[in-house]
Amino acid sequence: MILTPLQIKEIDNLVPGRALREIPLSRFTSFKIGGPADVMVEPAGLYDLSRLLMYLNDENIPRIILGAGTNVLFHDAGFRGVVVRTKSLNRMDFQSDGVEVATVTVAAGVPLPRLVNRAGEFGWTGLEDLWGIPGAFGGAVVTNAGAGKVSMSDPLVTIRLLSDRGEPITLNKQDFHSGYRSMEIPPRSVVVEGVLRLTRGQSQAIEARMAAARERRQNGQPSGVASAGCVFKNPSPEQPAGLIIDRLGFKGMSVGDAQVSDVHANFIVNRGKARATDVLELVETIKARVKEEEGLELDLEIRIIGEQPPND
Repeated sequence: MILTPLQIKEIDNLVPGRALREIPLSRFTSFKIGGPADVMVEPAGLYDLSRLLMYLNDENIPRIILGAGTNVLFHDAGFRGVVVRTKSLNRMDFQSDGVEVATVTVAAGVPLPRLVNRAGEFGWTGLEDLWGIPGAFGGAVVTNAGAGKVSMSDPLVTIRLLSDRGEPITLNKQDFHSGYRSMEIPPRSVVVEGVLRLTRGQSQAIEARMAAARERRQNGQPSGVASAGCVFKNPSPEQPAGLIIDRLGFKGMSVGDAQVSDVHANFIVNRGKARATDVLELVETIKARVKEEEGLELDLEIRIIGEQPPND
């Protein structure tokens, strides 16, 4: 779909000064890969976001919600439609009973590392194992981000969303269902806020768990290179995808500037000028070999978005 000049003008009016045209998506993702979006917008608050969602729905304009862009791969031809960034939704509010329990209201655009660090500083426990997971809170909820035995859904008690028409929806603990790297929410709804329940912890114990999480990530994952985190979901706790891929000899394998990390085989890194097609060729090669050798179907943990070039 190609947006008309009138539609672009209407979007400009709905989010004045916050709409960019033909902007390379590589600038907004941790993979540093992706062609241009027709329009990228960053609503200043829920009112603007609600009106925008209603307009895009009424006009049947394709849209995608983008947080920090840490687990996505945009195609080289970009995205035909509107990319809606949640960065400006950055409220975070701690409320406690003064003793044992805190409730934390977190907006979708809050960086997850900021939330984890702030909770630790205040002495609230429950998030330490998530230290170092990049991305924004909204994306962490949608993907039920986790590490070890801790997932985002564990402390989460309320999810607040907007429907595709911009109408508010509230889901309490009993209303939403989560799984491994997944969260069941109404189709096409947008996470705008969540409420977490944390408990009081001992400062030394919190610091020790965060230090352990830090050490695991620093020693076991690539750093200083562009990537989108783990590419595949683990088939099971006993069979991590990275271990399987490593066993089959993929570490260091490259297509163009896309390379299977030699630190952690479930990471594909961009050595500088990788294209989405390079990454996808590696992905398909790995999936086919794992299916042939191990009899396992690897499912993607990253999300692939956008329009494929004609020769894909």
